[in-house]
Amino acid sequence: MQALFEPKLTPGVSLGFLENNRLVLRLKIIYYCDAMTNQPHSQQPSEKNPVKAVGLISGGLDSTLAAKVVKDLGVDVHGVYFAMPWGCCDKAMAQAAADRIGIKFIVLQLDEHYLEIVRNPKHGYGTAMNPCIDCRIHMFTRAAQYMKHIGAEFLFTGEVLGQRPMSQQRHSMKRIEKESGLEGRLLRPLCAQLLPPTIPEQEGLIDRNKLLNMSGRSRRPQIQLANDLTITEYNQPAGGCLLTDRNFASRMRDTLNYGYRNFRETIALQWGRHFRINDKFKAIVGRDQRENDALLRYAHCDDHVMIFADKAKAGPTLLLKGEAPSDDILSTTAGLIQQFSKYKDDAPLEIECWPVSDRNQKRTIIARKLDASEIGKMYI
Repeated sequence: MQALFEPKLTPGVSLGFLENNRLVLRLKIIYYCDAMTNQPHSQQPSEKNPVKAVGLISGGLDSTLAAKVVKDLGVDVHGVYFAMPWGCCDKAMAQAAADRIGIKFIVLQLDEHYLEIVRNPKHGYGTAMNPCIDCRIHMFTRAAQYMKHIGAEFLFTGEVLGQRPMSQQRHSMKRIEKESGLEGRLLRPLCAQLLPPTIPEQEGLIDRNKLLNMSGRSRRPQIQLANDLTITEYNQPAGGCLLTDRNFASRMRDTLNYGYRNFRETIALQWGRHFRINDKFKAIVGRDQRENDALLRYAHCDDHVMIFADKAKAGPTLLLKGEAPSDDILSTTAGLIQQFSKYKDDAPLEIECWPVSDRNQKRTIIARKLDASEIGKMYI
């Protein structure tokens, strides 16, 4: 199929994706779309060659409805799920939604480039450290790469006009469309009749009359449409992006200020209690067995693991981030383990510690008693 447009190319990031949980492409894209011209397609769609579109799928109600509406217009829909490092959406639910609707599905992983957007967003933050407009521009730009790769006509989302205060207002939606290089090629089917017609609507590739006019924060129209379309399984609205949570945002800000060794490390920001020991060391204390296990699973090879030496004593796992900690640092973090256990009022206990890279280097440290003010100063 002939390309719809020739993109203006500027340095970009890598693109890889999974289909049906299998790696089907992993390559380095050293350019991404900066802008797209709106040249008409020379090959008209037919039953044999249907209109092709890329849709962002989160597993939530809005994106599921949008995909169903577009698919029912006879469009060959390719769903894209962006894997956030902090689990904002449910990949399993997104995959299940795609399967029920009967559309293709791939996963794109956000990476270090996304963290730089979080660090310094061009369009600023929302209520905490959420760069909503910049985040969408980044995701839509990457989805546009995939759209070009498969020769699709347009991109669509489940956005509803006026639903979100920062990214789903008329002026911000227009800005996102422009800066992601998708002018005229970004369809919002749930509120399309409240917005100017897109190129696929103007060219008759999709029927504008079958698109919708939803707006505002009420969920009633979506729930009614879901009932009409017999869609019964979808993610319920929840807390959304963790960057909107002030506690999580504080941890992210600390990580960006003091540095991180790889993107994978930031995943652990969602678990445990976090303490800044000094500019080189940080401790994370698990709050239950699930978090203890997760911290170990995502530990860096230079981190140290700390637990009670007495295996009969149940308590938290502590992950100390930083290289070559001194005995003073180890005794302080050992004190955190004892403080957040049922043995906090006992005499100082023995704590085992070892580097993640070599458990044979195990050693024992005596916990230092910590008072509430000292702990409060370290708490992130």
